[in-house]
Amino acid sequence: MPFNSHNSDNIEIKPRFKLVSTFSQKEIFEKIKITLPSQKEVEGTIKGNHVFLNIPTENQHYWSPAMEVIIEELDDDKNKTSVRCLIGPRQTVWMMLMFFYVAVGVLGFFGGIYGLAKWNLGKETLLIWAVPLALLLFVVIYLTAKYGQRKGRDQMLYLVSFLYHAIDDKDIIRL
Repeated sequence: MPFNSHNSDNIEIKPRFKLVSTFSQKEIFEKIKITLPSQKEVEGTIKGNHVFLNIPTENQHYWSPAMEVIIEELDDDKNKTSVRCLIGPRQTVWMMLMFFYVAVGVLGFFGGIYGLAKWNLGKETLLIWAVPLALLLFVVIYLTAKYGQRKGRDQMLYLVSFLYHAIDDKDIIRL
């Protein structure tokens, strides 16, 4: 089953998908634990019901992705297991992008309000341009994130492929 999360019309920055497997939660963890050491292209850690998959440090670039996998039994069918996956930039890159979004939003909002207040009083101010400038910066940040996503696409597909091959369930369903 091919993973197709990067269509040109796709706007999500952190793609997510869900798999349903016929294996138990314990079996899936064991399969991943057994497969991880034999891989040189994927590193991972297991904490609780989470698996964190990364590209090894020597192969990473700034936009290398990370994948969080949450493995849980399905509530409505105890014979099946839910495997929820979230792929995105590493935490440092993600926090930087969120910082820029928040900073531009706050500056655009308050600068725009102040600029509009001055404009309503009949005074000239350059802060009236805060809102259009903030919108432009939002677009620039978004396009930068999409550029990074495309740059890390091959590594992302490798992480997804690793997960599918590690679980090795012929009856796995992607929702």
